[in-house]
Amino acid sequence: MSLEVETHQAKAVGKNLRVSWKDCTEIGRFIDGDSVEKAKNKLERVIDKELPVPMTKFDSDAGHKSGQGAGKYPVKAAEEMLSLVEQAESNAEHEGLNTGQLEVQNIITNQGPSIRTPKRHRGRQIKSAHVKMVVGEK
Repeated sequence: MSLEVETHQAKAVGKNLRVSWKDCTEIGRFIDGDSVEKAKNKLERVIDKELPVPMTKFDSDAGHKSGQGAGKYPVKAAEEMLSLVEQAESNAEHEGLNTGQLEVQNIITNQGPSIRTPKRHRGRQIKSAHVKMVVGEK
């Protein structure tokens, strides 16, 4: 399955990111449809632990935050998603799109391969995720 990109869109792809794909899915729901500037602001606030990401699907072990329900601060995943937003914005600028009118139009997250560590960690599995992000002009 290929991701069709129209003429007024740009995309960024992250493969085998060493973060939880469940956290990436929740962050994707959190910033989907926002402008790029608003998405970057939200992710920076998540990294600073000022704004929790609402956990809607994967909400087990997520404590309630005041005024919203279940939420977490997935800092590592937010840092990776922030870099993807910046990459997509840079790709859009390279394609000649107006960066002031960009919005996050689509985010697809998939589970990556589980990576086995060497003997030192007794065969511990490391999570990974694949993320595709499409930004386009409003």
